Amino acid sequence: MEEKQKSGKLLEVKDLHVSFFTPAGEVKAVGGISYDLNYDEVMGIVGESGSGKSVEAYSIIGLLQSPGKVVGGSITLEGEDVLAKSKEEMIDLRGNKVAMIFQNPMTCLNPVYTIGNQLIEALKAHDKKVSKEEAAKRAMEMLELVGINNVEKRMKQYPHELSGGMRQRVMIAMGLICHPQLLIADEPTTALDVTIQAQILELMKDLQKKTHMGIIFITHNLGVVAEICDKVSVMYAGKMVEQG
Repeated sequence: MEEKQKSGKLLEVKDLHVSFFTPAGEVKAVGGISYDLNYDEVMGIVGESGSGKSVEAYSIIGLLQSPGKVVGGSITLEGEDVLAKSKEEMIDLRGNKVAMIFQNPMTCLNPVYTIGNQLIEALKAHDKKVSKEEAAKRAMEMLELVGINNVEKRMKQYPHELSGGMRQRVMIAMGLICHPQLLIADEPTTALDVTIQAQILELMKDLQKKTHMGIIFITHNLGVVAEICDKVSVMYAGKMVEQG
């Protein structure tokens, strides 16, 4: 699945400000951050809990929950202004161009549907023309790609029948099934034990080489960053305090 190499900037964030408007007044979550990410690059965003890392990521994919609002700055993805897009356009953008992997796969996988069903649905949501057989085939290829064995059996299983590491792999497969240009990983290894954490990181490095996507890796673990990232930004209290 080698894709053609693209060069240049994939994502540009300029002077982004995000605030939450609560009954007690305005809370500034992100106070003017700027960075860019090239194709084929992995950037780590490090910071303690509450430093605005995830808020910043949710702004990029339009999943900022109310009362949160982007109050200033710009986000440009592949030359397009993300903040100017309508809800429908954002739904199209998510999955096709940008995908996100979350911290806890159990909250993102639906407990009443099989793994196969959810992967197929994810693909069909973005590719209306794909047949069910083709979607199932791609889902199984994707599961193999993320290192899950015995995929036919796994397709029929429910999330609670899989281990934490397996579920996280399923989440990665789901994120990648539409071949996004940008993957945002929000502490995807926090809930896992150290050996599985290492496997998942290894897997992400491997996938990134194959697909040439840009990855934003949000974490509070500097070890993870050293392992996988090309460049690092440190966030503290809603600001980027260091980049390098």
